[in-house]
This record gives sequence, C-alpha cells and structure tokens, in this order.
Amino acid sequence: FLQDSFMILTLLGVAIFAGIRMALDPRRMGRHSRFTGSNLNQGWWVLMGEFLVVWTLLMAHGVRAALDHAPTEAAFLSVRVGGLFEGMDPFALELTSAVMLIVHLAIVGWFLLFTLNSKHLHIATIPFQELFARQPKALGKLRTELIDMENMDEDTVLGVGKVEDFGFKHVLDMYTCTECGRCQSQCPAWNTGKPLSPKLLVMDLRDHLYAKGPFILGKEDEEQAADVINMQLVGDTPGQENAVIDYDVLWSCTTCGACVEECPVDIEHVDMIMDMRRYKTMMESSFPQEAGIMLRNVENAGDPWGVGQSKREEWTDKLDFDIPVAQPGVELDADTEYLFWVGCAGSVDDRSKKITQATAQLLHDAGVKFAILGKNETCNGDPARRLGMEYLFQMLAQQNVEMLKSIGVDKKKIVAWCPHCFNTLKNEYPDFDGNFEVLHHSEVLAQLIDDGRLVATKEIEAKITYHDPCYLGRHNEVYSTPRKVVDAVPGLTPTEMGRCRSNGFCCGAGGARMWVEENIGKRVNMERVEEALEMDPDLISTACPFCTTMLSDGIAQKVQDGSLAEGKVEVLDISEVLQRGRLLPMATQGVKGDEA
Repeated sequence: FLQDSFMILTLLGVAIFAGIRMALDPRRMGRHSRFTGSNLNQGWWVLMGEFLVVWTLLMAHGVRAALDHAPTEAAFLSVRVGGLFEGMDPFALELTSAVMLIVHLAIVGWFLLFTLNSKHLHIATIPFQELFARQPKALGKLRTELIDMENMDEDTVLGVGKVEDFGFKHVLDMYTCTECGRCQSQCPAWNTGKPLSPKLLVMDLRDHLYAKGPFILGKEDEEQAADVINMQLVGDTPGQENAVIDYDVLWSCTTCGACVEECPVDIEHVDMIMDMRRYKTMMESSFPQEAGIMLRNVENAGDPWGVGQSKREEWTDKLDFDIPVAQPGVELDADTEYLFWVGCAGSVDDRSKKITQATAQLLHDAGVKFAILGKNETCNGDPARRLGMEYLFQMLAQQNVEMLKSIGVDKKKIVAWCPHCFNTLKNEYPDFDGNFEVLHHSEVLAQLIDDGRLVATKEIEAKITYHDPCYLGRHNEVYSTPRKVVDAVPGLTPTEMGRCRSNGFCCGAGGARMWVEENIGKRVNMERVEEALEMDPDLISTACPFCTTMLSDGIAQKVQDGSLAEGKVEVLDISEVLQRGRLLPMATQGVKGDEA
C-alpha cells in the first residue's frame, strides 16, 4: 500500500510541476523570472526521469500482479495496472516483467549519472556544504586572509585571479548551486536592470571550472586548453569578450547580502565577489576610477571625503555640553561607560553631523558617561575593504585596534551609529585581536528607553516607515531595536514596506558603491524610495548615514521631477525622530574642556 501510494503521489507531483512550469514559462517572463538563465531543459529531463523510474516500476508491479504475485490486495494501484495484462500468456508476462525491471534499473542508472553531471549534483554536495558553511550564515564579517606585507614576493597572489585560486568552500559553492534563482530575485542590482545576477555569476564560474578542469587536473596541456587558459576571470572593461565575469557584473554588487540570506544551500556569493575584487584592485589596479579618489582620501586623510582628522571634532561645537576626548595611551576614566565611535560620515558629512549631534544629545540627556576619539579617530577601513583594497583595510584595522586597546576600550563598550562601523568593529576587528563589546546606537537608545532614562513626551502626528540598513539588518540581525526607538514617540503611526527586515531592499550605497557612479539601469535608491512612497509616509526613518543620504537624494529627485511636493516627506535617523519627541533630560555630563 505504501509503495503504491508513493508511486501515485510521485506521478501526481510530476504532473503538477510540469503543469506549473508550462503555465509559468520563465522564457515568457524574462528578467522577472528567477529562473532566467537557469538550465531549464535539465529540469524537464529530471521530471521525465522521475516519471520513467516510477512508470517502469509500476508496470513491473502490474505484471507481477497479473501473474498473481501481488503481495496483497492493498497494492491497489499495482492490481489495477495488472488488469491491463489479463489474458496474456504467462511466459509473455514473465518476459515483460523481466524487461520492465531491466529498463527500470537502466533508467535509475542513467538518472544517477545524469544527476551527477548536471545542476542536480547538489543532491550529493549539500551535506558537505552544510558541514563547511559559516554559521549562522556567511554575513557580517568577510573571510579574512591576513596579508604579511613584509614577506610578500613577486609570486604572491592577493585575491582570486583564476578559478583555481578559489578556496575549497567556494568551489563547493559552484557545484552546489541549484539554479533556483532565489538570490537573483532579491538582488537589488538585478532588480534595477544591472547585469549582476548572483546565480548567473556562480553558474559562469562553475561552467568555467568544468571547462578548465582537464587542464587543472593535468589531462590537457596548455596548447589543448589554450582557449580556456587565455580567458580572464574578470574583464577589465565592460563587455570584454574573453572574460568569464563581466566588469560591470563584479562592480554592480552592493554587498547587501540578500543573495546569501535567500540561498537555501549556503552559497557565499559576497565572499566570492570580494575575492575577485581584491585581485582586480590590488594586483591589477582595475576598479572604477571614481573610487580611486575615495581610496586616496582614506589613506591620506583618514576619511573617504578627504576632510581630514583635524575637523573631526567640529560637530561638537553646536552642543551646549562638552564631551571628553580620549587620548592614545591614556585609559578612559573609570566612570566612562561608552566610547562613542562617531565614524567618518558622522564626523565630516554635514547631514550626518546632525545625526551625531542628536545621538550625543540623547546619551547626554540620559546621563550616560561617554567619550569620543575626536581628532584621534580615523576610518575603520570598511570602504577600502569592500572595494577590494584589503591591505589598506588591514593596516587601518591594526592601527585602530592598537589605539583602542591603549585607552582601555576592551574594558568598556563601544557605541557606533553607522552600521558599517558597527559591523567592522564588532565582526571583523576580532580577526586582528580587537575583541570589543560593540553596540549600535539603536540598541543603546532602546535600552535607555526601557530603563526609563529617555522619555518622549511630545506627540507627533505622522505616518512613518522604517528602512532597514543592510549592514544593521541582514548582516547583524538588528531589526527590533530601531523600531522600538521609533515606537517610543507618541502619535507616530508606523507602517512597514513590503520588503522589510531580512527581506529588506538595499539603498544602493553598500559595497563601496557610495563612491561609484551608477550609470546602468534604474538607480537602486530610486527603487527603494518609490517603494517607501507607496506607504504614503510623512517620515522615512533609518539608522545609517549612507541610507539617509541615498534616501534623501531619492526624495530630492522626486521633488525635482515634480512627482512629490517639496517638504511632504522627510528622511530622518531614528535618533532624530526620538529627539523630536521632546525628551526629558535626566542628567548632565562633564564640564567644558574635560579629557577622558
């Protein structure tokens, strides 16, 4: 009974899947289908194989039933199929039974061989994929390979310039891709008309690995494999013919992590892209030209804008209280609870300075004892790292860790309001012996609200929607505390966008894209702004300086083209939203001129 039930359910499932595929033909849907670019014919072969395996087994059972060899009348399907063979000569029935079993076994053998030589190889590789996957997921920190600049020679390779340079896990990723397209359907680059599809990128790398495999294994010499060997892994210019991965594919990535979040088999798309970026940037100096300005500024001035460290304290001038400034080599005062890591944007960008001031004011009003680094703070290295300039990042990381330890931060807590700073300090600095307790300002503010140290008393009648920053949400799973901060303000009516929390849509600034022009397809920030405006909000809140900039730019563009009235929608950080709730000050901090 169970065997017959399984067979009829399998045949029914095959029929349903075939019907769905014909009704929703990906070829008709184009880019809107997550199966665009997948090997669709292989799927039909699998359905046919499943059908034939079950059908031949059912025929064999039916013949056995006709020979009165059915184990029981409970084999309801086999008995009914056996009725088709009534009246046949017993010898013919025995011969038919044997032929059906032989055909069944042959199809099973073919099906196994086909599976191992198609995208369905993932059936065999998934157990190993799960074993070697980063836990809980491959987001937050990047895989780190420490660079020893003193012992480098001309044979040293930084990053991945050939497919065989990929590590074991990433080769396993290529073999394990199911071509389901879930990553593609969520990718902000793909959804705004850009050439990057995480799925197609992995497929192209896999196909290239298959083609180059005989040479790698020594079964072909350089002459036989010349066409494959001469292909560049990543092109130097858009549309380059002899490249496996197009230039624009590599540089369209915002490292938002939507692909990794969606992947059912734990493929590390972002790490693979970063490995290739490292090679192009450090080995070939091949990267978007405009990003070179950012790299020079980070290296020479300590921030992507090139403003310089001397102006990092100017944002404090508009505060009516002083903040202690930590000095290298001098431990923070015993009563200092937090080091406020302001970040480059919060220190030098005019719009972001207002958010820094709001955050500092809130901490001050709540009676929190905190200090800043001021002119001693420099870039954490995230923009350089996401562009692929790994050695610059590691140099900055080592310097910052040494400085932070010298002031005793390992005995305190760090609060950062930029998710990129937060992610780097929390998840990536431990690789450089920087084990600090790092909190995002949303977490600290939410705790202060829970403790009754921050109370919003002013009612604000407004409809508000919250945009999840990728490096706060997906990369670090901080979803509830920013919303808790917004919910603390009376009168606000929160409304969620369709794509929110782990399914949130990128603003377009991640992966060093903040400093790279966006000339292909629709601008990512416009896609997100339009989704936000569908909620008909008065306020769009977020918790990231880059998200604030990108969303504000999108709103300004809508005002400029006449589709939105000026002043109708405002973009605010959650700290600014809370500050507008007219907080009750609980304490004061320090006197002018104090040092930690």
